Amino acid sequence: MIKYTLPILISFLAGCVSQEEEPSQECLYIVDRIINIQNIREVARKDFDITVRYKKDGKVSDAAWHHEYHRWMSQENKLASSANDLYEKARVNSCFH
Repeated sequence: MIKYTLPILISFLAGCVSQEEEPSQECLYIVDRIINIQNIREVARKDFDITVRYKKDGKVSDAAWHHEYHRWMSQENKLASSANDLYEKARVNSCFH
């Protein structure tokens, strides 16, 4: 999985938006939502990494592990799908040049 920190993602997205014209309000809204979703994903991943570490150290039961794994996976799938939908919407709206 590729991990983006907020400054890297902003730099990448800024480089994709044409410097010759102002981005539309719709594009700004889409990019803002993408950044927010990616931030939530990163926080959730870091939180789940703690659970993984605790599991390796024997501090988390199998039942708790499975519960947390399925909760995280469900949330990650929903967030990733939302981000993908927004990237597609940005492409259709020519937000990235």
